[in-house]
Amino acid sequence: MKIILLPLSLLFRFGVFFRNFLYNSGIFKAKVLEPKIISVGNISAGGTGKTPFVELITEYLIRKNKFVVVVSKGYKREFDDIKVVETGFRNEKHELNTENLGDEALMLLENLSSAGLEGGLLVVGDDKTKAAKFAATKFKPEIIVIDDGFQHRKLFRDLDIVIINPNSDKHMIPAGKLREPLKNFRRADLLVINNKFEKNPVNENRKNMPQVICNYVFEGIRGIDNTVLPVEDIKSATVYCGIGEPDSFKLLLNELNIKIDEFIVFPDHHYFTNTELENLMNSFSKNGSSHILTTQKDYVRLKNSELVLKAKSNNTYKNLLFNFPLYFTKIKMQINSNGEYLFKEIDNLLKSE
Repeated sequence: MKIILLPLSLLFRFGVFFRNFLYNSGIFKAKVLEPKIISVGNISAGGTGKTPFVELITEYLIRKNKFVVVVSKGYKREFDDIKVVETGFRNEKHELNTENLGDEALMLLENLSSAGLEGGLLVVGDDKTKAAKFAATKFKPEIIVIDDGFQHRKLFRDLDIVIINPNSDKHMIPAGKLREPLKNFRRADLLVINNKFEKNPVNENRKNMPQVICNYVFEGIRGIDNTVLPVEDIKSATVYCGIGEPDSFKLLLNELNIKIDEFIVFPDHHYFTNTELENLMNSFSKNGSSHILTTQKDYVRLKNSELVLKAKSNNTYKNLLFNFPLYFTKIKMQINSNGEYLFKEIDNLLKSE
């Protein structure tokens, strides 16, 4: 199948090359905004850890009492309007859901809110330049952080960060996952290598470029109302996920010595159908598992679906959430080396305001 798609990947590669040429040669101009702009992006489609790294940067800025706006596309949401939410917002009345905000944006908001990090804004819009311009004009923040901005060259950025995994794909979309050639990471100001849960990560040799090395840290297993489940209480699990790199999730569960009865994979950002959830619950019963496990992003997408929030009676979504032992893994990104370079770059931006 991959061989069949290679001609299309070559066409895609040419399109990316031509577009970058127009910007590199100055024929296309990037829009310059008054606030300082930090872009966090990647080379491949999904699974590199952009949003956790955006969370890390945003937390750093808020703790330094800086007024920061995070701009996100809100991937796969059903509306194209611009949505503005305070970072300390508590969603008790469920005004926000995955349909109007997107799963990653909502997860970012929940993590910032649960950490008590007020004083910032999350702006969600399909057009990142339009959303950033709106935020800059209306709210006048000190700094704007763009989630997934590396390919969004319409907007000038003062600090361009690109995240890659040690074992990056070698083929362009659609034969592979690369959004542009891997060598294009040199366009960035800073390279972040996310080793995720690897014990013996590949040694990336990216000379003549500042690098920050990160990985994920396991923070626990949570359930409804953020209840904590001890790992040792899990005898075995039926597992499902719809994320960019499901293998990293499986690796975490293996590291935790959790017996996996069945591992069910859906596409990234997948909205579950009633039939899929019914099949999941049936698999759980058939497997004789003690629990159902998923990722935080998948849990947020399920818990905050309109099918749950606006349902006046029980349905398949609510049945899984409230009548089955469904839990999610909570992880956080941490910096292993060269973090001082990242924060020095950010501090220099703030000084130059």
